[in-house]
Amino acid sequence: MTGPSDRVVHACAQLVLEPSAARDRLTADLSAVDDDGGIARLEKAFHLVTAVEDAAKQMRAARLHDWKEAVKKGVITQAQGEKLAAAHEAVAKVIEVDDFAPEALSPIYRKGADVHQFFQELGEQRAAS
Repeated sequence: MTGPSDRVVHACAQLVLEPSAARDRLTADLSAVDDDGGIARLEKAFHLVTAVEDAAKQMRAARLHDWKEAVKKGVITQAQGEKLAAAHEAVAKVIEVDDFAPEALSPIYRKGADVHQFFQELGEQRAAS
């Protein structure tokens, strides 16, 4: 049995990538999320980004990247620029990652005695099992 065609997969993806009644039905429970976790951040960013699409298109057409410059040149309004900034900030918050020290992730980055103790404990655990 084969999966759906690329056309069907693309059509399904479009349901959640653009504002629509179908997306609203699929994501209805997300509006109840009021924390600052991943899903809430993603949903907030989605709404902010879709709200500034027209301003972003105007800036692209003018070949501008800085919203403040776009306001100065009259391409977008100050309010649109501030909404663009909020959308960019929300997207950055969605994609930010946690930063861990290497030694917190793997024993190979620990200092000499710590590594020796880790492998000694590992050997003892294996011997006991």
